[in-house]
Amino acid sequence: MSNYWRFSRSAYYSVVAALPLLVVYEILVILTQSRYWGIRNAADMWIRTFLMAFDLQAQHLTFVMIGIAFALIPLAKTRSSGVKLKANYFLLMFAEAFAYSLVLGVALQYILRLSGLTAGGPGNGALQNFALSLGAGLFEEIIFRVLLLNLLFFLLSYVFKSKVTTAVISVLAASFLFSLSHYIGSMADSWQLYSFMFRWIAGMLFTVLYFMRGFAITAYTHALYDIWVLVWFWAFRLIFINLQSNFSTSTQFNNFRTRLEK
Repeated sequence: MSNYWRFSRSAYYSVVAALPLLVVYEILVILTQSRYWGIRNAADMWIRTFLMAFDLQAQHLTFVMIGIAFALIPLAKTRSSGVKLKANYFLLMFAEAFAYSLVLGVALQYILRLSGLTAGGPGNGALQNFALSLGAGLFEEIIFRVLLLNLLFFLLSYVFKSKVTTAVISVLAASFLFSLSHYIGSMADSWQLYSFMFRWIAGMLFTVLYFMRGFAITAYTHALYDIWVLVWFWAFRLIFINLQSNFSTSTQFNNFRTRLEK
């Protein structure tokens, strides 16, 4: 079991585990949009915009990104000395991420309630939201944890002598920008303090998890947490609609009975 903690945190496992997220996300986007450039995760759009600067066509980007992921596998393997792929480890990683997503959901809701804030509900269709949840887990973790967080830590290490100070400021800044990014661009959400604070706190928790357990488990935790939000939202919405319908039916019946008695 000691190998599991080291292997699952490695770059080799991270790249291999990212492939299913990428493939399923792309399939769902195509199924729900039938277009190469439709409703996508914002972080995905940024990566695609960057790739298009190299004269790549939009309809080719999916295959390019999957190709890049496959090309990174041997590179990640060389950087993960002694790490071997084991199928049961991937199952354990998924179970671990699933557990973290539940704990994260409870923790965030508790923090929000203490601060007097509440989380909003998702928009778009259910299948589109499911696709966007997978995209958030993959692309947002790549940009804000793998790239931005490590870049900030590298740059700030020249400014601050203390590694603790460098780490704290890097985490706060990366999480702040993670939250702020949801309100920038054509796909931006409308500004609300509670949603901004919610995402900032979530970003900090994801960052701590990234430091402790690596990219793959953080990406899956992020995706599964977003899916849990969808499940809770649609479940409560269904319950509310049923209660509203029952209340309306009961009211109409009582009004009809009153008229008969008269």
